[in-house]
Amino acid sequence: MCLLAGLVGAFAFLDRKIFFAESVTHGTFPGGILGVVIAATLGASHEQMSLALFVGAFLFCLPLGGLMRFIGGIPGISSQASAGIVLTFGFAMGYFLYRWFSPLPIQIQSFLTGSILTVNSWDVASAGAGLVVVLIIVAVWGKELVFKSYDPIDSLTRGMNTRLLESLSIAMVIGAIVLLIPAVGTVLSIALFAAPAAGLAPLVKSWPHFMVAAPLAGLGIGVVGFACGVVFNLSVGGMIAIFAGIFFATTRLIVWARCAQG
Repeated sequence: MCLLAGLVGAFAFLDRKIFFAESVTHGTFPGGILGVVIAATLGASHEQMSLALFVGAFLFCLPLGGLMRFIGGIPGISSQASAGIVLTFGFAMGYFLYRWFSPLPIQIQSFLTGSILTVNSWDVASAGAGLVVVLIIVAVWGKELVFKSYDPIDSLTRGMNTRLLESLSIAMVIGAIVLLIPAVGTVLSIALFAAPAAGLAPLVKSWPHFMVAAPLAGLGIGVVGFACGVVFNLSVGGMIAIFAGIFFATTRLIVWARCAQG
């Protein structure tokens, strides 16, 4: 999961989609609630409702991604502004649905914060499959995705399928965020998603090295956060988020020290 977050986060950082990823974390909230409500209406078991929660979260994010693209295409509205609109809409709808359908048949708190200690084999297998899919996308379209991130206009003039590349970028972000929910939930996932790439960007000059370093940094943050959470009997997701912040702050100090020396 940490490797997946670091790798997709690296592409999201280059493509200026970190704020979009934040909006996706809020968009999963109403989707998860709708999934649980529909499953409960159909008489699903507790395990089936848990699965429906994640399926609903993923499916609801797809139209949100399309909505963000549509709003971002309106003259005068930037991609960051469109992501902010989607974020606000997603959170507001999630809170409305949560109050409307309360009490829910399952505890929604685990969906918001996650619990890596209760991650099961299905969650790990899903994250592994997601990582394999992302690696295939990187192997086939990696250079094009990076090129579009740096110069979207020139990539269009060179005949690249920018619509496909944009769709792949959005799909990777949505898929990674949803697969991170069992471990760190929707609230804390953005820390593990953004910190490795944002911290390493000023220090790594080659994009292939950047794509390798970011997942490894994410793995290191996850391992250290997990260990500290278990040893000190603290929230593992919270500790991962804290060490993500420490990692980012440390890399910034290194950059400032280099600038002061040079």
